[in-house]
Parts: sequence; structure tokens; C-alpha cells
Amino acid sequence: MPSVYNSPEYYEIAFSFRDISKEVDVFEESFQRFSRIPVKSVLELACGNSPHMEELIKRGYQYSGLDLSKAMLEYSRKKALRINAEVNLIHGNMVDFFLKKKVDFVYIMLGSLSVKNTKELITHFKSVARALKKGGLYLLDWCIQYASPWESKNGSTWTIERKGAKVKTTVSWKVVSRVEQTFEETIILEVNDHGKKAKITGKDIKRAIYPQEFLCFISNSKIFEFLGWWNNWDLGQPLERAKKIDRPITLIRRI
Repeated sequence: MPSVYNSPEYYEIAFSFRDISKEVDVFEESFQRFSRIPVKSVLELACGNSPHMEELIKRGYQYSGLDLSKAMLEYSRKKALRINAEVNLIHGNMVDFFLKKKVDFVYIMLGSLSVKNTKELITHFKSVARALKKGGLYLLDWCIQYASPWESKNGSTWTIERKGAKVKTTVSWKVVSRVEQTFEETIILEVNDHGKKAKITGKDIKRAIYPQEFLCFISNSKIFEFLGWWNNWDLGQPLERAKKIDRPITLIRRI
């Protein structure tokens, strides 16, 4: 069965529900409000098909993306060629990576923080700190669990059609170990591309990270400081006042 992470064109359709321009607006609002350094260079972790790359380049930023999937990186490389952009695409693991040149801003999208245990979590944040200039920001999109992922028994399903290719996406979760706070996330893409049908699956084991645990971890790390968390990609909606949490973002700053 084909892998989700080797099918960038269908993965891109599946997650194209986002307003990319608006999200980059939020990046820039974050820079203005919280960054202690000018932001010219950005790094996306688990970049996949690099959905923000074109918008960021259009606004004058230098883009780097890191991913484990060579197929995703090649897809992003072709996208950069189409817009005649110089980008830095890196084949690597977000848990432990090294950049030759530090960046001003790091971000990770859609709960893509794939660490399997506490040791990997610590190593990940050390790697980010090593790649990020002091005073720079790290934005995490939906990487903190405000409820146990496996509580959603039916998962989440949606369908998007683009240029004759229809993709039905189902994301589900099941517990692996409550003690280790690990769960299995499954993504299934059911594709109908002009009559050609395929079922594409991806599975990841992830460690759940809960809010107060995250605050303690960041406080004790001595390399980051917590700035806040907000609902639905809106810096005017702090999570403390949210009645229903949807696509929360979290900001920390390199000390």
C-alpha cells in the first residue's frame, strides 16, 4: 500500500483547507510582538510539501525545510524551481538535526512533532535551540494535547477536491501506552483521481505532551521561555479563555 509521505501531491490536497496567507500573517504578527531579533530566515520542521514556502518567499524570507521523506523534499524542490526560488531543503530527522547556519524563526505544523519518548523530546528541543538564534521564536501548531488523543473514537474525516482529484482524509488515534503517553496516529487518504482510485496510509507513534507538563519542561530547560498559547491561529484568543480548543498555536522564545 502506498505511503502518505511518499504521495506529496495527494497529501497537499488533503491538507489544503488552511488559509496559508492568513497563517503567514500570524507569523509576522508574532515576529512584531515577540521576536527580539529581526526575522529574515525561517525553518519549517516536518515541512512535507512546504505549503508556506511560496508565501514566505514572496514576502522576502529565506526558507529552509527539513523532512524525513525524500519524496516530499523533491516535491518541494520542484515547487521552488517553478517560482525560481533558492531554498534550503534538508533530509533529516526533527529529533536530532544540525544546521550549518542558524535561523531567526522555527515552526512546525499540524501536530507534526513526532517524538516517541521523553528522551527524544529533550533532544528535539535541544536541536531547535541549536538551530535558532537567541531571541528567535519557535511556533508549534497543535503539538500540545489538551485532551487525550485517543478519546476521539471516531477520528476526524473530511473531503477536498481539486482539479478533478478528490481526496477523502481520515485521521484517527489509538492508545499505545498510557504510562509512556504514547499513541498511534493513522492517516488514510482515499483518492479518486479522474477515476483512478487508491488508498494511501501513514502511521506514526507519537508521545502526547500535556499543557502543564509542557510549561514545566520549558521552564526547566533554561534554553526557552514560554510566551503563550492561542486558539484557532488568532493572537487575540488566548487559550485560557477558549470554550472549545481548535488548532491551537504555542509560542516559545530562545533565551
